[in-house]
Amino acid sequence: MKKRKVGCAALALMLALNCGCVRAASASRQETRQTDGTSAAQSAPADEALDEAALAEALRLHCVPDESRLAAFEVRGAGVVPPEGWDEYPLLDEHLVEQERTWRGWLEADEARRLFAAVFRVEYTPEATINGPQYAGGIWTVLALLEPAGEGYDIVASSVADIGPDDAPAPFEAAELAVTDDQWAILQHQLAALAAGGVWRDYTSPADWTAEEFTCWLALRAQSWPGTDGQALSKADVLRMVQADFSPENGVWNSADVRLQESGLLDNGLVALPAAEDPARFFEEQVSVEYSRQLTKDQAAEGNAPMRPVDEVVATVTIPTTEGEVRMEYRFGLVPPDNGPVSRTWLMEARRLTE
Repeated sequence: MKKRKVGCAALALMLALNCGCVRAASASRQETRQTDGTSAAQSAPADEALDEAALAEALRLHCVPDESRLAAFEVRGAGVVPPEGWDEYPLLDEHLVEQERTWRGWLEADEARRLFAAVFRVEYTPEATINGPQYAGGIWTVLALLEPAGEGYDIVASSVADIGPDDAPAPFEAAELAVTDDQWAILQHQLAALAAGGVWRDYTSPADWTAEEFTCWLALRAQSWPGTDGQALSKADVLRMVQADFSPENGVWNSADVRLQESGLLDNGLVALPAAEDPARFFEEQVSVEYSRQLTKDQAAEGNAPMRPVDEVVATVTIPTTEGEVRMEYRFGLVPPDNGPVSRTWLMEARRLTE
């Protein structure tokens, strides 16, 4: 199976539970595309000062989280909910923060006020799940209270009203390999850092790398690791990165702590990394990959060797260099979803191929 060129950009998502006041753009009302049949965008009033698309964008921008935690963001629909549709949302019976009335009471107190609903689809990166707690992904319904202000509306308060299951189909490649979406996503991030890192020889873990090679890999891998800003990581961030990519267990890769101490990168508990380009573009545009799914035959451990997983994904990667093409074979074990915190792949071994 060959890699298809699939772009993946992390975009922003609204996550707040009671956002403050935001001024929405004033413009003629635009028709907002509705893709999933939800009622949120079906019955907007003919109000020339209400721009549904601008309101949805204002809602998103006001409550944006760390964009690096997200793998996908989609606006499914947005629009005003008429009074006859209010009963669909139990949230309206809850009290507003710092006000002695419910959402419904606030709306009923002034007929010029509006209830606005936006439907988003959010998907987190598997690294975000590994890195710590986050909000649930899926189909979000977000409500906002609108109050007339000049020629437009202010968003007075907003809240997540419902989170439904993600209805997006699995990536074609993930389905073809019979891996989870998380396994496929983290595999792409791992391969991009490995292919761009320049360690094009046989190895089984970073213990076989030089200090310079280890530092280069950290700088590249950090580009798809949430909350690192690409440059500064905590020691715990680094250990989680290495564990996620090179261990089937949820503990820390057994030599990472020592390697980190020897690297000279630690400064007051932070790891200072050299500047590095995001390897995703190089991987997508110049590297070619063939994938296969295999069953490991040697399931029983021999001596003190760790037991190998039953399922593996083999990636045969062709990398362009100034001296010609390099072909590497990477073998990844699969960590299932029930072996928490997220289904992922981990590198078992790398081997340089010769023609």
